[in-house]
Amino acid sequence: MKKTQLLGEGFRPAWLLTMVLLMLAGPLRAQEACLLEAVPLAQRLEQATLVVEARVKATRSQDTGAHIFTFNELEVFKVFAGTMPPGPLTVVTAGGTVGLRREEVSNEPVLGPDEQGIFLLEPSPNQPGRFRLTAGPQGLIRYNLPTATASDPFRRYASIPGEVYAALEQLTGRPYAPLQPNHVLETRLRESARPGAAAVVTGFTPAAVAAGTGTVLTITGTGFGAVQGNSTVGFANANTGGSSYVTPLAVDYLSWSDTEIRVRVPSVTVGGAGPAGTGKIQLTVGGAVALSPEALTVQYALSNLQYQDAPYAVAMVGTNGAGGYTLTYNENFAANAAAKAAFERALATWRNGTGANRIVAPATTPVNSNISNDNINVVAFDDAAELAAGVLGVTYSYYTGCSGGSGISWVLTGTDYIFDGERSWQFGPAAPTGGQFDFESVALHEQGHGIQLGHIIKPGAVMHYAIAANSQNRVLNATSEVAGATAEIDLSLVAPRCGNAAYARLASALPVTLVRFEAIRSSAGVRVSWETAAEVNSAYFAVEATVNPAGQWQELARQPAAGTSNTPRSYTYLDQQPRPTQRYYRLRQQDADGTVYYSGVVAVAADEVAELGAYPNPFTDVLQVQLPSPAAAVLTLYDASGRRVLQQPVAQGQQLPTLSGATLRPGVYLLEWQSVTGQKSRIRVLKQ
Repeated sequence: MKKTQLLGEGFRPAWLLTMVLLMLAGPLRAQEACLLEAVPLAQRLEQATLVVEARVKATRSQDTGAHIFTFNELEVFKVFAGTMPPGPLTVVTAGGTVGLRREEVSNEPVLGPDEQGIFLLEPSPNQPGRFRLTAGPQGLIRYNLPTATASDPFRRYASIPGEVYAALEQLTGRPYAPLQPNHVLETRLRESARPGAAAVVTGFTPAAVAAGTGTVLTITGTGFGAVQGNSTVGFANANTGGSSYVTPLAVDYLSWSDTEIRVRVPSVTVGGAGPAGTGKIQLTVGGAVALSPEALTVQYALSNLQYQDAPYAVAMVGTNGAGGYTLTYNENFAANAAAKAAFERALATWRNGTGANRIVAPATTPVNSNISNDNINVVAFDDAAELAAGVLGVTYSYYTGCSGGSGISWVLTGTDYIFDGERSWQFGPAAPTGGQFDFESVALHEQGHGIQLGHIIKPGAVMHYAIAANSQNRVLNATSEVAGATAEIDLSLVAPRCGNAAYARLASALPVTLVRFEAIRSSAGVRVSWETAAEVNSAYFAVEATVNPAGQWQELARQPAAGTSNTPRSYTYLDQQPRPTQRYYRLRQQDADGTVYYSGVVAVAADEVAELGAYPNPFTDVLQVQLPSPAAAVLTLYDASGRRVLQQPVAQGQQLPTLSGATLRPGVYLLEWQSVTGQKSRIRVLKQ
């Protein structure tokens, strides 16, 4: 998320009026979804040569040898910009399935038959006469036909005619040109204008789940209908932070009655829209929408493949003869010592926390942008802006299927990683500043995709769908990344391997699994805290600090470690004399045999608090708030005139409170956090 700090301590209502005018002048640049940088709609329209409302009429995947591409033929209803080409209109997307070979690319939309939306298109550079989406996933404003709404990775549109059409016509300066009626959409718009009585969701069990593991969710309430019919269960879309909803495949609905629904929590959903994420459950019955009173927590998502209308789990295998995967640097990437060091720190984090078995080859490869399914797992920067606008990095995952006595099995045969070579990166170990993106955090995230983890909605977690400039997520979370990767590795150890060698945990994993390490400034000083999931023969932890992470480090204190423990352990240290400048902290952990390891580095700015966050932004009902510190505080919401419209106390230790904005008018608001020690942080939020 680009979390913009608004105004100074001298804030006055007049500043808010200026802010509103700035908002009207351009789109809200909110959260970087799917590790993207937001590209304003005006810029996407300028880049696109053709903008249409269309339905995916047919899809066909083709294996070119190096890659699999999917050709999506569109049926066009309206033209908002550009000129229709002669013949069929085809959009090419990377990835797809041909026979028992599958390829997936993170940040690449998957289009399903009958998918509808606004397609912002530009000529495909590799497929003459065909098109690709402008700015990757931001080139599709995807329709949700059951609710007659739409969304892209950064925004939810509550009305297709009133918001989507209006925005496009305002920016293009002309009305759309109709080609043929869109009967399905028109019917849904009429039904949504006069919905029947909404169902009532009273609860669900369990409260916390994992997606893509076969977990069954039981939803209770009234008015669901005796049979499912066209009714659907919606989960918050982890690829968009909950600004849209995803629906399970038909096979994931196990039972449906007027008072109870049993459904599997999916990571593969209709249209390939994204995995289920944390948020309220949406039930659509007869055109009316009902939300659950509480949010479902999705701790992690394991990647599944959709094959013949059903989801399949994926097993990792030992392609390198050592029970895992060997990665190879492109020559240009290897020449960047800082990037290489950051990437390897990320690999070590996954290895130490979960035993993920991946190593780096000593030799390099000249392969760069011409990566392919060639058994060489390449790590590279993109060549000549190969990545779409706004994309920070992508992971190519290659799969092979096989049939046996228990049915079809799928294995991961390789991965390639490409990062934006033109980006302003902070390679570390220092913290990113001045609009930089943290390369180690992005590398950790993409490597998580390589371990077959999908996105989640959990601010600060490595697999959280969003990352902000000037922020870092370098520590695995015990209940999300560690638990998810452990589950995937456990599955891989016992799953059929399609003739491949067995996968194995890396035997040289470090004896301490560090799942949290942070430093937060308060009025008493800087509180350094960390948590381990397991320890083996650990002797002690030393807290070290410096004002220059490339220079000398000073030991501040030592704390005895747990020795050997398989239960979570928490540690804390208060630095009561921090310097008035930015200060960096790290842990030095020593084993009983004298071996020393170091944690990642965290930075604490001078006399500042961490940033306040809120999502989804824009929001429609509930706003989830991420607090800068666990101190007792007060949250206050101001409207555009500076009038206080909502105030809520926050207890000590509460990090993720929620605000109910259901009764608020649509518009721009200022959210303020003020701790009991007088610290403040503010951001703007938009109510739709």
